[in-house]
Amino acid sequence: MLTVSEAAALLRSFDRVLILTHIRPDGDTVGCAAGLCAALRAIGRTAYLLPNPGLTENTAPYFTPYSAPADFVPEKVVSTDIATVGLFPDNAKSYADKVDLAIDHHPSFEGFGKANIVRPEAAACGELIYDILRELGEITPEMAVPLYVAVSTDTGCFQYGNTTAGTHRLAAALMETGMDVFALN
Repeated sequence: MLTVSEAAALLRSFDRVLILTHIRPDGDTVGCAAGLCAALRAIGRTAYLLPNPGLTENTAPYFTPYSAPADFVPEKVVSTDIATVGLFPDNAKSYADKVDLAIDHHPSFEGFGKANIVRPEAAACGELIYDILRELGEITPEMAVPLYVAVSTDTGCFQYGNTTAGTHRLAAALMETGMDVFALN
């Protein structure tokens, strides 16, 4: 398993990145993917999200600006908040053995990537993505909004028992970028 610093270093070495989200995409997988995509673009990388046919009107606004064009050919593939390849949407199944970096928070994570980082004690994968993105550079509002969505989704707007003091500190740091959390919640 990689450390946060090792995962960030690996991402710095990537270009032409395709980011995968799980079936029935929720705010955590979409928020993680969108925040990571924004961060990779901020450091000069080409990055997109693989279109996900299960998007809802709640998650689509965070996803759509980063959706890959039909002719995009990735050099690297990253998965966010996916515990097992069995959770890949149908259009992602061809990438099952091509994931260069898998980022997850589930205790059931199967370690299917060529490189993997998991934080099972995290309330949301967004907490781990946040730490990786801080290693890559400044967290911008374009990154903070989807990361807030990720963390607030998997904590039930900070009401679930998985919410920790660290989760609240992370939310506060994201809020300090100037987002309208009341509209997001």
